[in-house]
Order: sequence, then structure tokens, then C-alpha cells
Amino acid sequence: MFLAALLFPTIGSCSTNTDASSQVSVGIADFKFSSPDVHVPLGGSVVWKNNDSQPHTATSAGAFDAGAIEPGKTATAVFRTAGTFTYMCAFHPFMTGTVSVG
Repeated sequence: MFLAALLFPTIGSCSTNTDASSQVSVGIADFKFSSPDVHVPLGGSVVWKNNDSQPHTATSAGAFDAGAIEPGKTATAVFRTAGTFTYMCAFHPFMTGTVSVG
């Protein structure tokens, strides 16, 4: 997570310090993202919660990487740049989603 924040600080960074009013939650279960296509305002965040039995990621090449999200755990990305970012689980590339920011 720290590496993603260093490499891509203007698009999305992983954090636990966010404003709840601009936070969107995405569950992970049965090898699917529960709300694969979400919208957040600039500066908003997405929290992925892994309710599955296997680790997953939320990874967008060149934009953000939440790292391995172990079962029962969460990961958060804060979005500081407007745009549309397609993401996937690096372990299970058939799992995909989109974050629209702005």
C-alpha cells in the first residue's frame, strides 16, 4: 500500500483517514465485487471489504493498488484526481470494477 501512495499520490492512495460522507463501500464475496461500478466525489474514498474466503486486491494499473486484502479485512483508496479508473483483482483478473471520480 505504501508503495502505491508513493508512486501514484495524485490519483489514489490507500488510507484509513477519510470523510465518511464521501466514502463508498464495496464488498467482495463469491469472487465478485458487490458494487463493481461506483462514483465518488473528488477527494472521496472507496473501502473494499473482503467477505470471501480468499485474499483479493483492488488494482488499477498506473492509478492505485490496495494490495492484498485478506479475508475479513478492508483496504481504502482516496481519490484526488478526477477520472474513471478501471480496476481488477490481481489474483482473479475476471473480477473487475470501475471507480468514477468527480
